[in-house]
Amino acid sequence: KPVKTAVIGTGDEGGVLVGEHNPEFLEIVAVCDIRPTNMKRVFEGEGKDKLRKGLKFHYGADCEKSIKKYTDYKEMLAQEKDIEAVIIATPLVSHAPIAIDCFKAGKHVLCEKLMARTIGQCKHMIRAAAEADRILSVGHQRHYSMLYAHATEVLQSDLIGDVKFIRALWHRNNSWPRVNGTKLQYD
Repeated sequence: KPVKTAVIGTGDEGGVLVGEHNPEFLEIVAVCDIRPTNMKRVFEGEGKDKLRKGLKFHYGADCEKSIKKYTDYKEMLAQEKDIEAVIIATPLVSHAPIAIDCFKAGKHVLCEKLMARTIGQCKHMIRAAAEADRILSVGHQRHYSMLYAHATEVLQSDLIGDVKFIRALWHRNNSWPRVNGTKLQYD
């Protein structure tokens, strides 16, 4: 059966994770965010052709009746006893304290990258996970991407021979050249 999961932080990264999750494996039962706009967006989805699919895409138009909404993650952890795992997609400064509170509440954690702000916080998170006998996973998108998994398979199969050099680029929409704040157009 799917793991009963909560999402803390439903902004850009949280919205992507919600949109791309597989309901056969994760059942999102609660969401938490301090911003009303993020809360609306996580249910409705966003973007041209719904680049960020919302919860309604996965669970239907009336899912807001069954998926609990919170603005305080501590209240959510206290009230939602059936949550087994938590996805943390909040600003970096809050990763460690939220993860540690989740472990104390007996939850497994997938924390969006970067893991924490300092090495000390990372070590504290690891200790808290071990003490609670819970899983701590850090979501490095390239580690979980089928694109990179396939590239690794091709390289390991020796299909293209002895590779000496690889150049890889990751283009983002915000990388388009600009001069004095104006986007350059190439025709």
